[in-house]
Amino acid sequence: MLDSPLHENPSLRYHVDIEDKPMRSFSKTAVISFFDENGKKVSVIKYGFISFEEIMAKIDAGEDIILNNAYIKNFSLTDYRVEKGFDDSVFVTLKNLSAKKAFFDCDVNNDFSYGKFEGDKTVFDSAIFANGNTNFSNSDFIGGDVTFKKAKFGAGTVSFQSVNFGAGAVNFNTCNFGNGNLFFVDCNFGSGNVDFKSSYVGDGNMDFKFSRFADGDITFERSTFGKGKKDFKNIEFGGGKIDFRRVDFNDGDVVFEGVEFGDGKVNFRSCHFGHGHKSFEQADFAHGEASFEQAEFGSGSVSFNKTKVYDVSFKGCALNCYFDLRLGECHSVDMSNTIVRDIIDLMPEDDHVVIKTFNISGMRILGRIFIDWRTNNVYDLIYSQGEETTLYKKAEQFRILKENFRNNGQYEDEDAAYLEFKRCESKGNLDEAILKNKNNGFWAYPQFYFQKYVFDYIGRYGTAPMRVIANMGLAYTAFSIFYYIISEFFPKIGSIATTIGDSPLNHQHELGNAFYYSAITFFTIGYGDYFADGYLKPFAAIEGFTGVFLMSYFTVAFVRKILR
Repeated sequence: MLDSPLHENPSLRYHVDIEDKPMRSFSKTAVISFFDENGKKVSVIKYGFISFEEIMAKIDAGEDIILNNAYIKNFSLTDYRVEKGFDDSVFVTLKNLSAKKAFFDCDVNNDFSYGKFEGDKTVFDSAIFANGNTNFSNSDFIGGDVTFKKAKFGAGTVSFQSVNFGAGAVNFNTCNFGNGNLFFVDCNFGSGNVDFKSSYVGDGNMDFKFSRFADGDITFERSTFGKGKKDFKNIEFGGGKIDFRRVDFNDGDVVFEGVEFGDGKVNFRSCHFGHGHKSFEQADFAHGEASFEQAEFGSGSVSFNKTKVYDVSFKGCALNCYFDLRLGECHSVDMSNTIVRDIIDLMPEDDHVVIKTFNISGMRILGRIFIDWRTNNVYDLIYSQGEETTLYKKAEQFRILKENFRNNGQYEDEDAAYLEFKRCESKGNLDEAILKNKNNGFWAYPQFYFQKYVFDYIGRYGTAPMRVIANMGLAYTAFSIFYYIISEFFPKIGSIATTIGDSPLNHQHELGNAFYYSAITFFTIGYGDYFADGYLKPFAAIEGFTGVFLMSYFTVAFVRKILR
């Protein structure tokens, strides 16, 4: 009877007894007892026992390798090559291998390296690769589909480095990779769909660097990763959909640097990142979309520096860490309804604007956004949204940026954002009134154009005191010339009169007197030496009101500038 010791690790605890009793096509039976973390027995499963010597005989005979429900100890193709005197890199052909619900036990390694798996399908569904390392490196699945669905690995390293999966589908759905390191470095996944949905990786490092995917869809949906580094650097994805929805990346660095995502849609919706650096630097999403909607980015930092993407959405995200959005090329960024608790850096490098449309409607800023009105071309970022957002939504975005500029001390940018906020709000009110009832146009249009002239044109809603000064000069000159023309050419209508001189009432028609009277009226000085006569009286009153209004307007705008 062969008795293996009780294995203690966070993934698998079991005890093996070999009985000299036949089971199905196997000559012996392996009885495996599984224990929980407290050493309590939780289940007992019987497997058919087959020695590796028997398996080698099947390989030599070119037979199908059927290991369903089998217990195999120390499976090693390296030992097979040593036995046959082959070089270490010689491929060993395994025909139609099926190891569904098999149990691969080992002292050190389960070794499938340089295996050539032929047949329509290679099956490891629900197989257990017990404690120790599992090595499939440099294997070639030249047949059809490859499935490890619900397979479970122990605490050792799992390596699929430089594996060629051929043209069939690859299925690691609900696979538990244990707590060791996991390597898919330099793998070729072929053109079939690749399914890692609901898979689990422990606290070891996970490495997919330089792997290649073709046209099939790739999914990691609802997978859970541990606290080790997750490295997807320089992967080449094909044209299929890429799905990382609801993935829990946990703590540890997550690296997608230099990844070529292809033209398919990339979905990180509702995924969770923990503490660590999340890098998408120089990644290329080609002409596809990237969705990070409602994702949680945890603490640490996130970088999309020099990333190329057509459309990217962070809608509804909680951004609690430094966020580098200095993209290399981008058509539109949607950050609506996000919560910003740290810093978003949008300042382009080398003054090169790369984002065409930027949506921040509903954003709540508890931190800061580093953005510049001119360098980032903020005006076009908002207005390029077109009919995708209403005027009220655009007004809201300008208001959000106005508050952000004020907090950053960017007062000129604050004025520019405030001006566009008021313009959008005013136009939005007009459109809403007309939409409710076309008859509202009788009062809505005059009100709109009055506000447009008085508040916008004259002083840019109190942000341009020098513009108010210019309009004061324009109004004063216009009234002066008007007085002169009426007095000189139409004296019966009205004139500028004075009590100075021999007669009790003298009518003055000189240009200088017209400018003088206009000045004392505009500035409401009113010496009393000149006054308007005839129909010029109401115009004098209007000029007095205009002067008071514009001087007040200037005072407010000027003081606002000085106080900041």
